[in-house]
Amino acid sequence: MKLKASLLALAVSATACSDSDGPQVVPDAGTDEPLYAAITQVAIAGGNTQSYLVTLDDIEKAQTVGIGDAIELPADAYIAAGLPGTGKFIVSSSKLPTVTPYTLNADGSIEAGDPLSFTSQGVAATGGYQSQHYFVSETKAYYFDHVNYKLVIWNPQDLAIITSKDLTSQLKDGDFSFRYSQSLAITAGDDVIIAGGWHAADVKTVPAKTALVIVDTKTDEVTVKVDNRCGWARDGVKHTDGKIYYATESLGSGAHFVSPGTTGAPCMVRFDPATGEFDAWSTTLDSFINPGTEGDIAAMLLPGAPGKGYLRVMNKAAAQSAWDAAVAAERTFNGQSAAVGAWWSLWEVTLGDAPTATPVVRDDLVPTNGRTIPQNPGELLVLPEFINDNAQTRFRLMSPETGLGDAKTVVEGQVRGLLRIR
Repeated sequence: MKLKASLLALAVSATACSDSDGPQVVPDAGTDEPLYAAITQVAIAGGNTQSYLVTLDDIEKAQTVGIGDAIELPADAYIAAGLPGTGKFIVSSSKLPTVTPYTLNADGSIEAGDPLSFTSQGVAATGGYQSQHYFVSETKAYYFDHVNYKLVIWNPQDLAIITSKDLTSQLKDGDFSFRYSQSLAITAGDDVIIAGGWHAADVKTVPAKTALVIVDTKTDEVTVKVDNRCGWARDGVKHTDGKIYYATESLGSGAHFVSPGTTGAPCMVRFDPATGEFDAWSTTLDSFINPGTEGDIAAMLLPGAPGKGYLRVMNKAAAQSAWDAAVAAERTFNGQSAAVGAWWSLWEVTLGDAPTATPVVRDDLVPTNGRTIPQNPGELLVLPEFINDNAQTRFRLMSPETGLGDAKTVVEGQVRGLLRIR
């Protein structure tokens, strides 16, 4: 079944099958039973990917979900975003300046509406991460466009552009590319905060600076704060004292691994929403990896239990072996290459003035891709783990009370957008 028109009822009963449980029966749309929508990209011939809409009634049970009965979408369909549980969501495009709205109907079908174009705002494509599509309410949403340095404000209910904010003067830095974080935006009072960083075209040079774009959701006023001590510190975790810790993400740490002369050591800084400023505290990630060795490469700060978080730590021997093989084959190996290899293990961090980190040892944890793309489907944070050479996505659940949870549901392809639609 292919989506070929802008308006098409998609039967939710044509849901993906679980290899462990047989065909799934999706509850009627009028019930209160949860229903999740996931956009997954599956590798196809020629190095391309095909996108599918998969529906799941549970993301906590042991199941392997294929695409045999999934809904085939345009290949450029990228992520799903929206307000959880409202029966409405949008799908972005990696090639077009549009978002396509979808509605879960009472009869159990999902209906695609007419796309909204962002062409008037200079947007070339609306892909990016779920973090860049922030929904304030059913009538107001933000799209953080990193290419044009704009905040586009639009109305999901009326499918209309409201206005935009030009952030070029605050975010453009010569020929460096600016990118927002894939980690979810953080709220502080009425403010929503999303971090971003810069890298050179060769992805080997990362300047020692990080930006926070802070939007007052009541007035839509934007403030940009830049720290010039720590590069690519795009992943934030709020501590129990309200301060937010930001650490270098895996691409920045990978760039330091391949080119320490042009990219500084992975690091961490702290922002205080109460003062609206970064404070004087900072540290390198290597300084508190224990047990560890000098020059450890860590990255990707993720939320954990109160006062805690998680970091990915690189197996440098495995990464070096891949680098050597790339050189021998005359292939490029840069910060992105180092970031996406399956040689990053998980460590738990206790945040504070003197952070500590220790390895997490569990039978169901293996080294994975270093670039986690957190999802907020609704009631639980989900950390997608790309496994089996990135051919499948395993949903690692995270509780705000206890931290790391189980990972039992596996979906074919790479899931970059997961949302509870009921």
